[in-house]
Amino acid sequence: MANSSGFVSYFGTELRRHRERLGWQRDQLADRVPWSVWTVASVEQGRRKPPPGFGEHADALFNLPGVMTELAKKAQADSSRFGDFVDLEQRALSVRLFDGRVVPGLLQTPAYARAINQVPGRAIAPEELDRVVRMRMERQRILDRENPPALHVVIDEAVLCRRIGDYEVMREQLASLCEARPNVTVQVLPFSAGNHDAIVGPITIMRLPDEPDVAYADAWPEGQIIDTPAEVFRAQQAFEQIATLALPPDLSKEMIQAYLEEV
Repeated sequence: MANSSGFVSYFGTELRRHRERLGWQRDQLADRVPWSVWTVASVEQGRRKPPPGFGEHADALFNLPGVMTELAKKAQADSSRFGDFVDLEQRALSVRLFDGRVVPGLLQTPAYARAINQVPGRAIAPEELDRVVRMRMERQRILDRENPPALHVVIDEAVLCRRIGDYEVMREQLASLCEARPNVTVQVLPFSAGNHDAIVGPITIMRLPDEPDVAYADAWPEGQIIDTPAEVFRAQQAFEQIATLALPPDLSKEMIQAYLEEV
């Protein structure tokens, strides 16, 4: 994983050094913390920041009061959690996500992405707005690369109703959702589905090469990467429930087209 100042890599180096000092293998360390051996390996290799609480566990195990905790804080401050999420997204073999608020970033048109960042009462400089839109379009390039990830998106029906930008922006966005792509599946969760396990907020689940799945819970003001097996499994169950409640892709397309005709 990319990092900005080297603390991510340094934390991983120190974690490995103290583990080996005790003569432990990675799986032996993983048995003593609430994370998988794959997470331990990713942290040691500097490909992932230490999850919240990792530093405290390391201090307790290695008898280093506060040392690894402080180093973990510096590693976690290297960049935003959303930046970490994008790094994972770029490596993913598959991405499954649910959003009940807006069209997810990987499927946004440039005009929609621009409009969604022009919130009334919150000024954003034109050059910053251009940068945000450009970065969002860069993220989407993974869908057109050789061996692209499989993307499975479930959006709430409310997303089709919520006007972002003017009517032309919405028409273009809804039309884009109807475009067929072999590696993209879009479903709509209708209002009639009622309550569900992910009603509290958006969730993304990513399958990574040679690593366990990770999840990302989007929230205000900052989302959270989830890599503990129990919580990832819960996210997977929530997504499977939503996908079952949602309309199948062909009927979802018909619903999107119906909203498009009304714009």
